[in-house]
Amino acid sequence: MPSLAVIGSQWGDEGKGKIIDFLDAQADLIVRFQGGNNAGHTIVVGDKVFKLHGLPSGIVRPGKLAVIGNGTVLNIEELLDEIATVEASGANIDGLRISDRASLIMNYHKKLDGAEEKYRGGNAVGTTKKGIGPAYQDKIARIGFRAGDLLEPEALKEKIAFTLPYKKDLMKMLDAEMCHCTPESLFDKMNGWGQKLGRYICDTSVLINEALDAGKNVMFEGAQGAMLDIDSGTYPYVTSSATCGGGVCTGAGIAPNRLDEVLGVVKAYTTRVGEGPFVTELKGGDEVTLQKKGGEFGVTTGRGRRCGWLDLVVINHAKRLCGFSSLAITKIDVLNDYEELPVCTAYKIDGETTRYFPASISKLNRAEPVYTKLKGWKGWNDTEAVVKGGWDALPQEMKDYVAFIEKHTGVPVDLISIGADRDETIDRRHNWWN
Repeated sequence: MPSLAVIGSQWGDEGKGKIIDFLDAQADLIVRFQGGNNAGHTIVVGDKVFKLHGLPSGIVRPGKLAVIGNGTVLNIEELLDEIATVEASGANIDGLRISDRASLIMNYHKKLDGAEEKYRGGNAVGTTKKGIGPAYQDKIARIGFRAGDLLEPEALKEKIAFTLPYKKDLMKMLDAEMCHCTPESLFDKMNGWGQKLGRYICDTSVLINEALDAGKNVMFEGAQGAMLDIDSGTYPYVTSSATCGGGVCTGAGIAPNRLDEVLGVVKAYTTRVGEGPFVTELKGGDEVTLQKKGGEFGVTTGRGRRCGWLDLVVINHAKRLCGFSSLAITKIDVLNDYEELPVCTAYKIDGETTRYFPASISKLNRAEPVYTKLKGWKGWNDTEAVVKGGWDALPQEMKDYVAFIEKHTGVPVDLISIGADRDETIDRRHNWWN
């Protein structure tokens, strides 16, 4: 199996970074195919903790190619800072490759992002204000900068001369904080970016497809989660890119028949950051308890995540859109020592029961979760011993919880994460790259 996509099945923060890091030992390329530095992947390797936003998770594995695909948006200044931090931790970034078609996040995008949120008032989306949405807007409007522009100075000058005055007028209209750069100063800055990163910029679609032709193992790394997809998520409370299975193809530059398997990452409970409907959300002390137990504070924003019980209506919605062939359950250890664990299997909306996730925000706001209550389990003192013992060493009630997920999704749970470290993972499949 030369290609595997790893995609979040909820609203992001499912623990994709750890799962990718666990599986990429035998991967030759790890490809980030969408999103920007609004994502945050935490990887724990021994006593080192890597918090990545723009760089693909595979960058911390020696000898791998870590690819930033054409479907991403890239903040060059923050990427350079992240590279410096990763290198200071001992990792080597020689394997970094950046698509010449990747869109660039400019400083004015961040200012416009904040101004647009303010303009929405009570209808704010709850963005990270990293400039992600405005950068994608420019991509669709065909006026955005791309990484390849950094390699062509004369064409870059012309593009700046056209784009910068337009953006300054837009900032005035939205009463945004102004950018004080001139065409000359912006060119100098961007030309400097090209000098620093030019050796990493290439046609990554060719690189990826040649690797697949050669039978190499390619992993595609999703950011955010399926429920934040621009088309199929809780619109308008979504991100600005295609986070589902189809986004792999458009964001990495591969045909659909190049994708062999899709692994859905499922947090054992549910969280989301920002605004938007959340049917199984807990309130008060119950939410605070789960938030603290799970350390649910955003890698990117630092904000406390909203917390609730596992929602299989959401997981099945994501399964249909992404084509999950396998599931990885993360943070199941956070649920240790609960006496009872409700799992949502349907919604009741206006007196009718549905197992399908509606597009209507007003319906979702009226939805009531239909729970099945499962028996909880006691925790353990020796995680290493549990990992060594594998599936058989897990508490029976935990295995019942996993089996319940498999039954109601029709997808096997092949990975179970019972701790933050790379090795604190139970692998029921083992042959991921055969």
